[in-house]
Amino acid sequence: MNFNNKFHIYNANADIQRLVAHKLNNFISYNCKEKQFKSIFEIGCGTGIFTSYITKSYNFDNIILNDYFDTRKYLTNIKYSNFLFGDIETIAIPEVDIVVSSSVLQWIKNFDLLVNKVSKNTNLFAFSIFTLGNLKEINDHFKISLNYMQADTIETTLKKYFKIVNSETQTLKKKFNTPFDALRHLKNTGVTGFKKASISSIRSFSDTTLTYEVAYFYCSN
Repeated sequence: MNFNNKFHIYNANADIQRLVAHKLNNFISYNCKEKQFKSIFEIGCGTGIFTSYITKSYNFDNIILNDYFDTRKYLTNIKYSNFLFGDIETIAIPEVDIVVSSSVLQWIKNFDLLVNKVSKNTNLFAFSIFTLGNLKEINDHFKISLNYMQADTIETTLKKYFKIVNSETQTLKKKFNTPFDALRHLKNTGVTGFKKASISSIRSFSDTTLTYEVAYFYCSN
């Protein structure tokens, strides 16, 4: 993970994450009848791509943002109540009407523990997450990958803590002019592991398409 050094160019390169954020916002709107919340908590707000969508779609009294990195200088155009800086797996989650997160939770080490913690502080939990098979071109060639979960496994965990779980999956493909452009795109969005790869393996990478596997979840009690 190399986000901290890439936030200044993240928005210009995070077109897949922006598509996912837009779809997640629509997915929440479809499943949630409420348009007014007293409080919202976002896990992993980053530069505020998803935050911008949800703040324009709902009325709320306050929104609390969190990120592993201190990204407040990228959030100057977003009105928020508080920013909780730190690892969501170790910091306290505030009691709110809804917890949301876009394209973040694939980084979580103990997903079950986090969902349990979230469920104790809200009755609504909505998020998007990259799943098994994401960036398969990179894994096939470099043998580098996060421990992506299957959508079914995620849903099983969610049903332990929430009564209703609605879900949807999506496959997105992004094409590039050259294999190097594909690798540069990943580097510019902070998703890298290529420091461990040899120069010869980088040069021999031949794919010009990257595949993204995404799942969307809306949970309620």
